[in-house]
Amino acid sequence: MTAANALKVVGAIGAVVSLLLGLNQLTGVVQHFRIHRKEFSEAMASGVQEQRRGDNAAAFRSFKHAAELDAIDRDAQTSEAQAAMLWLETVHEQQNQTFTDVANQVLPVLDAALVKAKGSEAGDLLAHIAWANYLKYRDGLREGIEVDQNLKAALTADPNNVYAHAMSGFWILFQGDDMKSAESHFSSALATGRVRPYVRDLQVSALTNGDNAEKDAAALRVANDMRKSGETLDASLRRRIFWNNFSSQLHSKDRLASSLSVLSPQDTEATYDWLDDRSADDVKKWSRAFVIANLSEVQGRRAEALAQYKALQAQVRNTDSSLSPAVDAAVARLSRSPQ
Repeated sequence: MTAANALKVVGAIGAVVSLLLGLNQLTGVVQHFRIHRKEFSEAMASGVQEQRRGDNAAAFRSFKHAAELDAIDRDAQTSEAQAAMLWLETVHEQQNQTFTDVANQVLPVLDAALVKAKGSEAGDLLAHIAWANYLKYRDGLREGIEVDQNLKAALTADPNNVYAHAMSGFWILFQGDDMKSAESHFSSALATGRVRPYVRDLQVSALTNGDNAEKDAAALRVANDMRKSGETLDASLRRRIFWNNFSSQLHSKDRLASSLSVLSPQDTEATYDWLDDRSADDVKKWSRAFVIANLSEVQGRRAEALAQYKALQAQVRNTDSSLSPAVDAAVARLSRSPQ
């Protein structure tokens, strides 16, 4: 073999080796890509499933992982931001996690999504940034907390934004008692027709926070509206309205009369029953009878109220019912001739 031929053979062998090495590298790249896409797809699928079962914290983590695997995938970024907002809406303080912990996890995601957002999408993001800051405020943080500015920015981006209006109403009542302004925001939020159950939860939560007769009356009106329109209300919020307006007022004649004067007699009775989800027993039966007798008295139907009080008096006699003194006082009061 001549030197020239030998060089050709060596060159051919080298080319084959290079080709094989190149194919091996390409196979590795393809394999890595397949593994990467599989992990990405699994993370996205997990997020969807977790979101369907209401585990918004887990969904956020899954979508965040997917977004980290593919930093340019728009679906992953959008899903991550939506999961962040849902987590903020449903977050509960836990032993190993504060509200601030959650806010610090989601704020960078919301800030990043806001860069490209406009209109209603920007409004949603800015409102949830405000809510994240509110949660940090609840934990006692003040520096850098700009809830008011965030909410104003949200309404500037989207004047009819449901979240901005609902959260503004809540924030106003959290800070004070400007009922007129808060109710205006809640009305605007409800008028959008979006996320109505969430708006109602914020509205009732704000109205049942603290001891305030004006808020109690407003909460009762909201409950009546919800009953009439066939809406549902979280059990804990339902009980708070019932406690504030009825159960806690059974031994305060004037305050109970105030609650019984908010709605029409028919609506009062119907809403009382709608709110009272206690198991049927004597306490429930006697409490209702006492409230109905008070309702008759408030309406000026003295004879009817006296008959109702006397019927209840016979039922609670010789029992340990805490209503007995109030019932006896009512019978004595109405048995006297009106002045």
